[in-house]
Order: sequence, then structure tokens, then C-alpha cells
Amino acid sequence: GVFIMDKAGAEEVAAGEQDMAPAKGKGKKRVRAQAAVEVVDLDDNDDGLDSVKEGSGELNREREAKEYAMHIKGICEEANAAIAAARGADLVSEEELEKLVGDVMRYILFNIGKQNSQPIAREKVTALVTKKYPRKTGLSQTVLQKARHRFAHIWGMDLRELVKTTAAGEATTQRYYILRSALPKRFRDGIRGPERDGVENKEEKGLLLAVLMMLSLSGDEMTEERLWEHLSLLGLDKGTKHHVFGDPGSVLAKFVRQRYLVKVPKKSDSGRIFLYQPGENAQDEIDAFKMNEVISKVLQKGTNVQEVIELD
Repeated sequence: GVFIMDKAGAEEVAAGEQDMAPAKGKGKKRVRAQAAVEVVDLDDNDDGLDSVKEGSGELNREREAKEYAMHIKGICEEANAAIAAARGADLVSEEELEKLVGDVMRYILFNIGKQNSQPIAREKVTALVTKKYPRKTGLSQTVLQKARHRFAHIWGMDLRELVKTTAAGEATTQRYYILRSALPKRFRDGIRGPERDGVENKEEKGLLLAVLMMLSLSGDEMTEERLWEHLSLLGLDKGTKHHVFGDPGSVLAKFVRQRYLVKVPKKSDSGRIFLYQPGENAQDEIDAFKMNEVISKVLQKGTNVQEVIELD
């Protein structure tokens, strides 16, 4: 991955590298990921930042760095407010609290990397705290929010909480966590490396966007049979290997695991059917208004997608 951090955080990362490394003696070979790191001075009193050239022109680093700094500041303030509300910081020693935060951060980093960016269930993360301190109410929330603060301040990443919803769109008690880069997209593109191209997989992201657009035009719900009919128009047939995606069914299953899509079983007159709906990850990451704009541009008509076309 590619991260951005302030100058104070750079030293903290260097000092804490060994603490965040996998435990030795597990019989597995350690592999260190190579990451490009850009250090930016986020001092509020700094009125300007040097511009850098990228590809065909210059990035407006001053504006984008300030937007990034405000974003990070907002995340940290949210985390601090949640920590104060949880009132769990005094339940254990400062040393033990720091150890718990490190354990949670390490668990999130390595599991998201190992599971190809699949969201992690909240209970799996909080178990690192509750198994050791089952009766310390508020401690797990404090640890999670301290981890969120540290991910943002040091690594420029946002630890997002996703809320699982029912088929009717109602929130449930199930929660997931996912890490997102807080960097502006244009800046991420500007420092993209060959390793990052492979990780992001533009083709799969394009397919995901196409599927989400189809769902949006169908009222955020579509039967599996109908979805495959539309995908067939794009040259993607169920059970047939595609020259880019391989097995399209496997790619859809991956989107479901990543919570970009939800596959819901439903009884019908003809038997059991499956419905596809946007998942919590898609709802959190993709703005509905921007999705509307994208679809409108593709269709070259109007601004309100629902007035343009519907996929029946």
C-alpha cells in the first residue's frame, strides 16, 4: 500500500516497526511489503507546499495537502470524542492499553492484507480485548478508537466501521471494519507504482462499478438471473471463462466477501431465488449522488437517473 504521514508520525512508525511485525516462531516465512511513503509537513502555519510534477503536469499540492490535513484532523477529533465517551482509558495501565492498541492494529493490518481487503467482523477485533478483560466495559471501544486515531495520524488511513443492513435496508447489530486511504484520489494516482496497479485491479473495479450501476437503476435490487442477463451483454457469461476476469462468478463471489455486494436468498413461486443488493462497503465508499452523476454521463441524458431509464 501507499501511505502518507506527517513528520512526527514518520519517526513513530520507524520506532514501532518491530512492534507491528508478525510474531516469530510460527513456522511461517516473513514477507515485508514494500511501500512508497511520502512525508508531508502538515503544519497549519505553513502557507505553501512545493508543487511536484506528475506525468503531464503539476499537482496542486498546497490545496490537496490542506484538504488531506483537514480530513485527518476530522478523523482524529471523532476518535478522541469517542474515546472520551467510552471512558475506558483508565481501566488498565497505560502500558497495557498501548499493547492492546498495537495488537488490534497488527491484527487489522495483517488480516485485511491476507484476506484481500475483506472487511473484518467487529467481534473478531474486539475479542482481542474482551477475552483478556471480559468485564471492562468501554475498554474495547477505547482501544478501537485509539487504533483509528493512530491509523489516521501516522499512516493517513481511515478505519471505517460498516453497519450490516437487512434486505429491507434496516441497520443490524453486526459491524465490520475496513481500512481506506485518506489520500485524495488524484494524489494516489500520482504516486502509483507497478505494485499498486496490481493490487487495485482496475478491471475488477470497473466491473464492480458496472454491477452497482445496474443495481442502482433497478432500485438497488436485482435477481441473480436478471443480473447475469445484463452481464451477458458485456460478454460475461455464467460458467464461461473470460479473457480478463477468468470465472465471472468467482469475481462476483469476491465482491460479496468484500461486502461490496450482498447476495440475499428469497422464496418465490418458482422456488428459491437470490437477489443481489449493494453491500455496506459500497454504500460507505461510493457516494450515491456521484453514482447518479456517473450513470447520467454514461447515458448522455438528464441528471436524474430514475427519470432516464430503469432495468426491469
